[in-house]
Amino acid sequence: MKIAIMGGSLRKDSLNLRLLGHLARTLAALGPKVRIAAGNDLRIPLYDADAPPPPGAVSLHNLLADSQGLVIVSPEYNAGIPAHLKNALDWVSTMRPSPFQGLPVLLASASPGAFGGARAQMQWRATLANLGAVALPAGITVPLADRNLDADGVPQDPRTAAEVQKVLAAFLDLTGRLGARP
Repeated sequence: MKIAIMGGSLRKDSLNLRLLGHLARTLAALGPKVRIAAGNDLRIPLYDADAPPPPGAVSLHNLLADSQGLVIVSPEYNAGIPAHLKNALDWVSTMRPSPFQGLPVLLASASPGAFGGARAQMQWRATLANLGAVALPAGITVPLADRNLDADGVPQDPRTAAEVQKVLAAFLDLTGRLGARP
């Protein structure tokens, strides 16, 4: 099973990049081959319907097309989706074949605020449904992440850590059921 993980902010000290690293290591230890698109991989020019897809968008399309599942680790900016991540998906959504149709997706967010990125996840769900992806009903939210994640992105709150394990297991189960992809 191949799982793509994309996300994080573009900041060097991103809480979401820390969480992404922890999720990638945890998933890999459970068996799937994990491939990451983050940071400079997602510095893609703004979507322009009159331009051909840039190399970064083509690479992301190929990664997603060759994956049985996707984890999006998304910051929340002003209660919404970060522009660089939405832009990347906008580019990929124009390419054929669509890698999103029936693709199992897990949403994860870390935030220094009390909501843990939950408001951005609501917007992601609408976008992913429109693309034909299947978002796991449960998501991972890490509130107060500046205090709750260690340097390796491991949640320090026992309840949050247990929830991460539970949600990852549910995601792998969903991916196993729906993942009849390359």
